[in-house]
Amino acid sequence: MADNRARGLTRRPDFGVSAEDRLLGAAGASEATRSHGALVARGAPGVQSAPPPVATPHRRPLKVADPLADELRDAVLFLRGKGRPELTQNQLLDEIIGDGLARIREKDNGGNLFPVHSKRTAAQK
Repeated sequence: MADNRARGLTRRPDFGVSAEDRLLGAAGASEATRSHGALVARGAPGVQSAPPPVATPHRRPLKVADPLADELRDAVLFLRGKGRPELTQNQLLDEIIGDGLARIREKDNGGNLFPVHSKRTAAQK
């Protein structure tokens, strides 16, 4: 299994799946990980597992005026010190835009959704 190599380094056993394969979700990567104990304990009595990862929304690049971008950064840093230590600029921007759109829907569209004029499907609304 492990053989001695030059300069005293040992060769690691080949488990058939590299870390890169596991990150990219290559076929067989999850089975190989489970077989080596990383996921075997999940769901076992007395064993706590990490919560499932939260799906990150797809993002589109938007341009923001420099003074607004600076104020957004300052607001994030301020809010991090006020009980939201892991807040990001993207999260705050999503909140601000969501609140603004809700206000416009309520004020100008009777609380109804806006008509869809883009390529979005009904599932993306």
